[in-house]
Amino acid sequence: MTLLCATAFPAWSQVGGYNGPGVISPGAGDIGDRSGQAVDLRYYFDVSGLYDTGLQPFAVDSKGNLIHLGGLYGEQVDGGVYGVHRWKEAVLGIDYSGNYYHFDNASAYDGSSQNLTLGLTYQKSRRLVFHMREVAGTSALGYGTSGFYNGAATAGTSDIVNQPTSLLFDNRFYYTQTGMDMTFIQSARTSYTVGGEGYLVTREGQGLADLHGYSLHGTIQHRLSRTRTIGATYEHIHYDFPPSFGQSDINVAQLFFASALGRRWTINVGAGAFQAEVQGIQQVTLNPVIAALLGTSVGQQTFYREDFYPSGQLILNGRFHTSSINFSASESIVPGNGVYLTSRQESANASYSYTGIRKWNFGVSGGYNKLSSVGQGISPYSTWGGGGGITYSVGHALHIIARADYRDQQIDILGNHFNSYRITLGLGYSPGKIPLSLW
Repeated sequence: MTLLCATAFPAWSQVGGYNGPGVISPGAGDIGDRSGQAVDLRYYFDVSGLYDTGLQPFAVDSKGNLIHLGGLYGEQVDGGVYGVHRWKEAVLGIDYSGNYYHFDNASAYDGSSQNLTLGLTYQKSRRLVFHMREVAGTSALGYGTSGFYNGAATAGTSDIVNQPTSLLFDNRFYYTQTGMDMTFIQSARTSYTVGGEGYLVTREGQGLADLHGYSLHGTIQHRLSRTRTIGATYEHIHYDFPPSFGQSDINVAQLFFASALGRRWTINVGAGAFQAEVQGIQQVTLNPVIAALLGTSVGQQTFYREDFYPSGQLILNGRFHTSSINFSASESIVPGNGVYLTSRQESANASYSYTGIRKWNFGVSGGYNKLSSVGQGISPYSTWGGGGGITYSVGHALHIIARADYRDQQIDILGNHFNSYRITLGLGYSPGKIPLSLW
């Protein structure tokens, strides 16, 4: 995709502006943006000290209890590139981050994380626009690719493979998600979008389910005015959980309304429903006679169920000259995290980011997520937390970088309740005219 962009497109013009304010855009979208603003391509790397109390291995002790690690301390090296590049007919957004971490008091848990998000929007003609997006990476940390607990996804984004609840355990997993859409612009007011995505998640832990899946979707959008857009969207989703954990087919239909609220604010509201057909394996208590014969009181059986649930989203964004503020809430369906499979996800998140024109950048965020399994009959899993970080330019492209996060996890009824926090402090290098912005 990068080679295609570099060889095909000359100077910049506005691409994809037909959607209207507040409409969620595929392709390049807001990939590479910082503090609500598109920025030129920028690279960075840093070295930090870290302290972490939240590592949860996928392992048990000799008595069958989960292993809980105490405070781990060590060093972490980070690097990445983010930003937006524009040509006459195209926009490319990139956001890559990678790290390697070493724990001085527990080197067996050393590891690395990598994440790449790449988006391209290409306007082939006055009526045809193509959108391509790729998400790929690997991590052994259950709290997200960025290495921070509060890597909350924004409601309405299409990142299925790396949700905030992507893992209950800190166990290596690999993921990729590829999508392509085409938009036909019938008129200045009306457009039609069709496309699809493929998902793949592979987990190293034996007993954790992998994910293979795809989705096909279509959207109709109509601009009522320069500031208001209405539309309808339909999506068919298929999840498969190898090696033998079952599968799901989901149909989602929603209506949405997007609007500008003055010069700085936009809102997107969607409401609808999804129908889920789930097949899988569940544990059951055996009849006492059969239990006496087999010598065990539990067994497994296949199940099939069909359910209907509401779905919806609310996204409120404010963009200012040097800062942005975002609020989101959603009710959606997700493929779970290897333990929880097809699940309803309730989420609410808020974030604020400021990139000053002098030396400072800081960001804060917080959120709540809850997974309720569809069909497995297991207790809901919820997590909430918050965090913040700063970068401060000390001159000659050097930056002080600091971050602190807190997370609370709970599995209802069973009493599994974990609190954890993570702190990093270091020095980074990134040449540029504005402060380095990492969140």
